[in-house]
Amino acid sequence: MCARPFRTRLHADLPDTEIWGYEGSVPGPTIVVRSGHPVRIDWGNALVSEDAGGSDERAALPYDVVRVPPQPGGVADTVRIATLPGGRMQAHGRHGPANAYPMLEGTDQIRSATVVHLHGSLTDGHNDGWAHNVALPGRWTRCSYPNGQESATLWYHDHAMAVTRFSVFAGLAGFYLIRDDVEESLHLPSGNRELVLAIRDANLETEAGAADSFVPTGRLLYKQAGIGTGDAAAEIPVTGPYTLVNGKIWPTHEARPGWQRLRLLNASNARILRLALYDTTDEAIPADSDPLPARSDGGFGDDPTAFGMHRLPEALVVIGTDAGLLPAPVVAPGGAVNLGPGERMDVLVDLAPLAGRTLELRNESATALNPQPGQTDATAMQIRVGSGPVDDPFTLPESLSPNPRWKLLPDNRVVVGPDPDHDVVTPEQQVWLVVAPPGTEGNGHPQLWEMADVSDLPPDQVGANDVIRLSGGKGGKPMVLRAAAKLFDDTVNVMIADGAWVRWNVVHLGGPAHPMHIHMTSFQMIERLAWKLDQKTGNVPGFDPATGSTPSPLPVPGAGPAIDPVTGGTKDTWVVQPGEVVSVLGRFGGATGEFMYHCHILDHEDHTMMRPFVVLPRDILAMHDGHGSGGHDHG
Repeated sequence: MCARPFRTRLHADLPDTEIWGYEGSVPGPTIVVRSGHPVRIDWGNALVSEDAGGSDERAALPYDVVRVPPQPGGVADTVRIATLPGGRMQAHGRHGPANAYPMLEGTDQIRSATVVHLHGSLTDGHNDGWAHNVALPGRWTRCSYPNGQESATLWYHDHAMAVTRFSVFAGLAGFYLIRDDVEESLHLPSGNRELVLAIRDANLETEAGAADSFVPTGRLLYKQAGIGTGDAAAEIPVTGPYTLVNGKIWPTHEARPGWQRLRLLNASNARILRLALYDTTDEAIPADSDPLPARSDGGFGDDPTAFGMHRLPEALVVIGTDAGLLPAPVVAPGGAVNLGPGERMDVLVDLAPLAGRTLELRNESATALNPQPGQTDATAMQIRVGSGPVDDPFTLPESLSPNPRWKLLPDNRVVVGPDPDHDVVTPEQQVWLVVAPPGTEGNGHPQLWEMADVSDLPPDQVGANDVIRLSGGKGGKPMVLRAAAKLFDDTVNVMIADGAWVRWNVVHLGGPAHPMHIHMTSFQMIERLAWKLDQKTGNVPGFDPATGSTPSPLPVPGAGPAIDPVTGGTKDTWVVQPGEVVSVLGRFGGATGEFMYHCHILDHEDHTMMRPFVVLPRDILAMHDGHGSGGHDHG
């Protein structure tokens, strides 16, 4: 499977665009395997310059990366301009046209180097796509995937250190489906009734002109909003005004009446999606009408007679999440499915009652219908349902996966099987992570801190910086957590014994939502708590960004959003909202080696929000000098 540059048309009205893809397609070829049947894949890098004359000269990015400087109108105005359709890179040392922006420093020197991560795979560390293990053009990496997992929607993508955001934006992603006996016994929609849909956003380069001119050149454009200047300069993660599904802008799918299976992937660099289905058959959008922004509670506008209000609130039936099928089908809560970057959702739609209708899959998150410049169009794709007879024997089953939903007990043990008396585990180990908001200790980007429990240290030895105090620790005393690592190359602290049950706790102190992804195994969310945020700062009250600390213990957080059947599914990626404390549990068995966890907003991942951890056999771990205890509090 080789990554290659190629040209494609993103939309019928656009010129050809150069992008990168596995085997010359975007998404790359869908790989379908059988659970329990291992495969080996050779991943190759053929990303060479078109002008290389047959040599292995590394290809430059197939687009320019530009930074919209901070605007006098503030961050909101800078983001608006960065989201405007079009733009281009400013010529070096020149002031150029109004729609030209300075290059992000150093990006013109980036050349192709790839390493593939099979996202969601249970495989040893040397097959997992370690970010440093890049291959240059002409080189190959052989990876083994045991596929000892239940049926699931996985995906593969590039994971090269510090440039993942650029290579995935260029197109390096594809689907990997695992099938098993349980899935086959359900006789789910298959063939042309099963669609894999990779959804992402992008922007397009345009010819030189006014700020709002739009004459596409045929190239993509990585256009970011800049914040701060000098040493404090940073960039807001890139989002674009155009939504692509399987490499096409606003595609149309012709479907037959009957059940359709949609395997959804958010392949965006940063955009969080809220997807719902609309019947747009009778929808007429006047050309001079005002935009209808998406409401925070879903849908568009407040007038039910207005265009865009033909939402189908019970159309999406969720049957699976990242790592496998749910115990039973469930209508999407609120009629929409929420997907952060890296998350997947397996849904069914019954198109029989919609024969002859025209539907749209829309993103209700930070979008608009009839958008104006600087707004993102809500449309993802159109589905035209034929009017022919329904020939579909499928009926929705009452149950799906025999694997039960895990339950947290009051004594912090967890029921992980059908027998509440015997299928109970106590996590051997707890990992504490803190998400620090932008601006903490002068850093423009949010940060991911790996914490050590220093509750037993005398107060004068704890320090004044990077210390988070939480009420409700052991014996009624506060829990005191101190940052043990902040950067990827800091010392490895999290050492896990093969087969151990580990609870990971993410404390989000403010800033944007973060889709957190942990490699190697699958998890279930077992607890979700939350604090109310300070309305002025957007941070948890009591957190001091100047020192990165809470001088006094934060109160015990209250109940957070309910863990509904979808949120509680088997997963490897979760969107953690500001103010939340989210706990997930997983068993680290079946693979060993060094792995990574990180925010799946790719700009954040590339800007330090990624850390390593190690899984070793217990006997080896016991001999590991300085790490025999596992590194973190064993709970």
